[in-house]
Amino acid sequence: MSPAIEVGKDTDPDTRELSGPTDEEYASSTNDGVQQFAYSEERKIGVTGAVFLILNKMIGTGSGILTFCGLSVFLEFGLAIPLSGGEKNYLERVYRRPRYLASCVLAAQMILLGFSSGNSLAFGRYILAAAGSKEGDGWTARGIAIACITFVVALHSIFPKWGLRLVNLLGIFKVVIVIFIVFSGFAAISGRLLIEPPGNFKNAFAIEVTENYGGQGAYGYATALLQIIYSYKGWENANYVLGELKNPRKTLAIAAPIAIGGVTILYVLANVAYFAAITKDDLATSEVLVAGLFFRNVFGDSAAARALPAFVALSNLGNVLAVSFAHARLNQEFGKEALLPYGKFWASIKPFNAPAAAVSIHLDRC
Repeated sequence: MSPAIEVGKDTDPDTRELSGPTDEEYASSTNDGVQQFAYSEERKIGVTGAVFLILNKMIGTGSGILTFCGLSVFLEFGLAIPLSGGEKNYLERVYRRPRYLASCVLAAQMILLGFSSGNSLAFGRYILAAAGSKEGDGWTARGIAIACITFVVALHSIFPKWGLRLVNLLGIFKVVIVIFIVFSGFAAISGRLLIEPPGNFKNAFAIEVTENYGGQGAYGYATALLQIIYSYKGWENANYVLGELKNPRKTLAIAAPIAIGGVTILYVLANVAYFAAITKDDLATSEVLVAGLFFRNVFGDSAAARALPAFVALSNLGNVLAVSFAHARLNQEFGKEALLPYGKFWASIKPFNAPAAAVSIHLDRC
């Protein structure tokens, strides 16, 4: 294995210094033992960008209190170790022996299992649905999925600034859509529905057992909790790119609570909206189509309801953009520490001042 790479006391956080002799595979092109990976200040991300990096991964992936517990841990580590790489740095700090074991396990997990094929395929399915096709998961959807991830990789590799701008734009779009659902729910509560009001708020805390829901005991609660926690996944996304944040400690401390607090409030209000417009039986059997049922019950077969698949497709695209941007930085960190073969290649930010090689790993896995 190549020698360890450490951050010196007087070095820039974005510069890694080799603590031992270099080999041909990892040596600096200037043969001075130092490999530069720094980004210019104009390329660094502010509070708004960090908020939408987190928000884009959280909204559209699938309890707020549990999420804030996880955030408190990552805030503690992130403020103490303001470097890109997320849990790679934290595991290395906590589990120092056997050396590199935690990093290698994480690298194997992220390289082999960290992919966006699911959201890319969902993007393809919903694009077809928006076009009126009933094809489903056929080759057309898969072709669109490949085009989606290829576009994302090319954008982040060649035009990194525009990649971040699109992340921010889609983040704003997601928030607007969820707010639209919330206010539509308020209208449903006031009786503006195309169906009979479901009356879910009458005896709201009564325990019921029907053919479609209830009676599963602890297993049912555990399953529901797991699905809820998954819907909050993404709160750690900004920790992967701390080295590219302006004033990383201050930015993370502001952006992470804003993003997670905002999403938590919107999720709670969105659930109120769903209960105001959809019967319990339909909610229990809707699986992932609950938003479609909501739009149908509130708007009928209108343009707003027919546009829902396009909205969901854009949400999936935002998730793919946010995940590929952040995970590329983690792959780059693996390259910097020579945990991947030809580490210098995977760590490089040439020729467009972006980790194109590290982003391309995301394409290979999909």
